[in-house]
Amino acid sequence: MKIGVIVFSKTNNTFSVADRLRAALAEKGLDIEIERIVPENDDPGAKPPIVFTNNPDVSPYDVVIFASPVWAFSLAVVMKEYLEQVGSLQGKKVYSFVTKQLASKFTGGIKANRQIKSAVVEKGGTVEKSFIVSWKNKKREEEIDSLIAEILKAV
Repeated sequence: MKIGVIVFSKTNNTFSVADRLRAALAEKGLDIEIERIVPENDDPGAKPPIVFTNNPDVSPYDVVIFASPVWAFSLAVVMKEYLEQVGSLQGKKVYSFVTKQLASKFTGGIKANRQIKSAVVEKGGTVEKSFIVSWKNKKREEEIDSLIAEILKAV
Protein backbone atom coordinates (compact mmCIF):
# COMPACT_ATOMS: atom_id res chain seq x y z
CA MET A 1 0.00 0.00 0.00
CA LYS A 2 1.37 3.38 -1.03
CA ILE A 3 0.40 6.44 1.03
CA GLY A 4 0.66 10.05 -0.15
CA VAL A 5 0.39 13.08 2.11
CA ILE A 6 -0.51 16.02 -0.10
CA VAL A 7 0.19 19.17 1.86
CA PHE A 8 -0.06 22.89 1.40
CA SER A 9 1.72 24.85 4.11
CA LYS A 10 2.76 28.49 4.00
CA THR A 11 4.19 28.79 7.54
CA ASN A 12 5.28 25.14 7.87
CA ASN A 13 2.90 24.47 10.78
CA THR A 14 0.81 22.14 8.61
CA PHE A 15 3.94 20.62 7.08
CA SER A 16 5.39 19.89 10.52
CA VAL A 17 2.31 17.81 11.41
CA ALA A 18 2.48 16.05 8.03
CA ASP A 19 6.14 15.26 8.61
CA ARG A 20 5.45 13.79 12.05
CA LEU A 21 2.73 11.65 10.48
CA ARG A 22 5.14 10.55 7.74
CA ALA A 23 7.77 9.58 10.30
CA ALA A 24 5.28 7.55 12.37
CA LEU A 25 3.93 5.68 9.33
CA ALA A 26 7.43 5.06 7.94
CA GLU A 27 8.52 3.70 11.34
CA LYS A 28 5.78 1.08 10.97
CA GLY A 29 7.26 0.09 7.61
CA LEU A 30 4.60 1.76 5.47
CA ASP A 31 5.43 3.24 2.06
CA ILE A 32 4.69 6.94 2.52
CA GLU A 33 5.66 10.14 0.72
CA ILE A 34 4.94 13.79 1.38
CA GLU A 35 4.27 15.97 -1.65
CA ARG A 36 3.94 19.71 -1.31
CA ILE A 37 1.46 21.78 -3.26
CA VAL A 38 3.42 24.82 -4.41
CA PRO A 39 1.60 27.73 -6.05
CA GLU A 40 3.31 30.53 -7.94
CA ASN A 41 1.55 32.91 -5.54
CA ASP A 42 0.72 31.73 -2.02
CA ASP A 43 -0.80 35.04 -0.93
CA PRO A 44 -3.95 34.37 1.16
CA GLY A 45 -5.75 36.95 -0.99
CA ALA A 46 -4.84 35.26 -4.29
CA LYS A 47 -7.77 34.64 -6.59
CA PRO A 48 -8.28 31.57 -8.79
CA PRO A 49 -7.13 30.40 -11.17
CA ILE A 50 -3.98 29.55 -9.28
CA VAL A 51 -0.97 28.30 -11.21
CA PHE A 52 1.05 25.61 -9.47
CA THR A 53 4.80 25.10 -9.74
CA ASN A 54 4.30 21.73 -8.02
CA ASN A 55 0.95 20.03 -8.53
CA PRO A 56 1.11 16.53 -6.96
CA ASP A 57 -0.42 13.59 -8.84
CA VAL A 58 -2.54 11.37 -6.56
CA SER A 59 -2.76 8.44 -9.00
CA PRO A 60 0.18 6.43 -7.54
CA TYR A 61 -1.36 6.34 -4.06
CA ASP A 62 -3.80 3.89 -2.47
CA VAL A 63 -4.28 6.20 0.53
CA VAL A 64 -4.28 9.98 0.21
CA ILE A 65 -4.07 12.39 3.14
CA PHE A 66 -4.83 16.03 2.36
CA ALA A 67 -3.36 18.60 4.75
CA SER A 68 -3.99 22.34 4.69
CA PRO A 69 -4.19 25.41 6.88
CA VAL A 70 -7.39 27.28 7.56
CA TRP A 71 -7.34 30.83 6.22
CA ALA A 72 -10.06 33.37 7.10
CA PHE A 73 -12.32 30.72 8.68
CA SER A 74 -12.24 28.58 5.52
CA LEU A 75 -10.03 26.14 3.63
CA ALA A 76 -6.93 27.85 2.18
CA VAL A 77 -7.71 29.01 -1.36
CA VAL A 78 -4.60 27.21 -2.63
CA MET A 79 -5.92 23.84 -1.39
CA LYS A 80 -9.41 24.61 -2.72
CA GLU A 81 -7.98 25.27 -6.18
CA TYR A 82 -5.71 22.20 -6.02
CA LEU A 83 -8.68 19.98 -5.14
CA GLU A 84 -10.61 21.34 -8.12
CA GLN A 85 -7.74 20.33 -10.40
CA VAL A 86 -6.81 16.98 -8.79
CA GLY A 87 -7.46 13.74 -10.66
CA SER A 88 -9.87 10.97 -9.73
CA LEU A 89 -9.98 9.73 -6.14
CA GLN A 90 -12.12 6.72 -7.03
CA GLY A 91 -11.14 3.66 -4.98
CA LYS A 92 -8.72 5.53 -2.71
CA LYS A 93 -8.89 5.81 1.07
CA VAL A 94 -8.81 9.52 1.86
CA TYR A 95 -8.13 11.33 5.12
CA SER A 96 -7.73 15.02 5.83
CA PHE A 97 -6.47 17.35 8.48
CA VAL A 98 -6.39 21.09 8.79
CA THR A 99 -4.38 23.34 11.05
CA LYS A 100 -5.59 26.63 12.41
CA GLN A 101 -4.38 29.26 14.83
CA LEU A 102 -7.35 29.68 17.14
CA ALA A 103 -8.51 27.00 19.57
CA SER A 104 -12.24 27.80 19.38
CA LYS A 105 -14.41 25.30 17.53
CA PHE A 106 -15.99 28.11 15.54
CA THR A 107 -12.94 29.33 13.65
CA GLY A 108 -13.16 27.40 10.40
CA GLY A 109 -11.70 23.95 11.04
CA ILE A 110 -14.98 22.09 10.65
CA LYS A 111 -15.89 24.15 7.57
CA ALA A 112 -12.48 23.55 5.98
CA ASN A 113 -12.74 19.78 6.45
CA ARG A 114 -16.26 19.86 4.99
CA GLN A 115 -14.86 21.70 1.96
CA ILE A 116 -12.22 18.99 1.52
CA LYS A 117 -14.87 16.29 1.90
CA SER A 118 -17.10 17.91 -0.71
CA ALA A 119 -14.22 18.23 -3.20
CA VAL A 120 -13.19 14.60 -2.60
CA VAL A 121 -16.75 13.39 -3.23
CA GLU A 122 -16.80 15.34 -6.52
CA LYS A 123 -13.70 13.37 -7.54
CA GLY A 124 -15.32 10.02 -6.71
CA GLY A 125 -13.76 9.49 -3.29
CA THR A 126 -14.83 9.35 0.32
CA VAL A 127 -13.08 10.95 3.28
CA GLU A 128 -12.72 8.24 5.92
CA LYS A 129 -11.89 10.66 8.75
CA SER A 130 -10.95 14.32 9.23
CA PHE A 131 -8.92 16.02 11.95
CA ILE A 132 -8.28 19.53 13.23
CA VAL A 133 -5.10 20.76 14.89
CA SER A 134 -5.48 24.08 16.69
CA TRP A 135 -2.08 25.69 16.96
CA LYS A 136 -2.89 27.79 20.06
CA ASN A 137 -4.72 24.98 21.85
CA LYS A 138 -2.94 23.87 25.01
CA LYS A 139 -3.73 20.30 23.93
CA ARG A 140 -2.19 20.67 20.46
CA GLU A 141 0.30 17.86 21.02
CA GLU A 142 -2.55 15.57 22.06
CA GLU A 143 -4.48 16.52 18.90
CA ILE A 144 -1.45 15.67 16.76
CA ASP A 145 -0.78 12.40 18.62
CA SER A 146 -4.46 11.39 18.27
CA LEU A 147 -4.46 12.17 14.52
CA ILE A 148 -1.33 10.05 14.03
CA ALA A 149 -2.66 7.17 16.16
CA GLU A 150 -6.01 7.05 14.38
CA ILE A 151 -4.48 7.10 10.91
CA LEU A 152 -1.95 4.42 11.93
CA LYS A 153 -4.79 2.25 13.17
CA ALA A 154 -6.83 2.77 9.98
CA VAL A 155 -4.12 2.07 7.44
